[in-house]
Amino acid sequence: MTDVSAVICAFGPQPHLIDAVAALHASQGVDVEVIVVDNGSPDCAGLGPEVTVLDPGENTGFAGGCNIGARAATGTTLVFVNSDALVAPDCLARLCAAGTDGDLVGATILVADEPDVVNSWGNPIHLLGFSWAGGYGHPASEATGGSCASVSGAVFAVRRDVYWRLGGMDEAYFAYGEDVDLSLRARLHGDEVLVLPEAVAWHHYDFSRNALKMYLLERNRLITV
Repeated sequence: MTDVSAVICAFGPQPHLIDAVAALHASQGVDVEVIVVDNGSPDCAGLGPEVTVLDPGENTGFAGGCNIGARAATGTTLVFVNSDALVAPDCLARLCAAGTDGDLVGATILVADEPDVVNSWGNPIHLLGFSWAGGYGHPASEATGGSCASVSGAVFAVRRDVYWRLGGMDEAYFAYGEDVDLSLRARLHGDEVLVLPEAVAWHHYDFSRNALKMYLLERNRLITV
């Protein structure tokens, strides 16, 4: 079985973290190492000994936290999972099988509260650096997959050697847009960026969860440009 290191970053209240970890441990067809980077979340204290919890001592953001988790990982494949995303039992195995050639492979993300509704089926990128949740609000039955401009950072996989060949995530982004940047760099290196309709995860999506989100989105758009 493919050995996978699943990396989660946790900051602040994380009511879905334990469920997200449980879903990873329920994965079929892969051996999963679960790594949680504690960027400052009280809910990390509720995780069991089967989870590797890393405490950097400060909030390193999503990009920095993912890099910390990836450095500690031992799996052939890295899967980055949001702390409020629940993967289907076969999701990781499907992502790994599709990414054997070094491609960046994203899951089809559905809305957890509306499990037949799309959160993202791969994200578009505007020439001005804007990116958004592709397919948001569409029925899940319409998801076709294939090549996309950017994976969604909610759940995506990449071989560990490829991730570091690409340089990891750019920590200047801190949060939001680092998935866009990594996807663009993958394409510049000649790798494919794909989304799989059959690899499914459910996301407790809340656009306005972070009070700084609009600032970070605009700042990071300019970094991308």
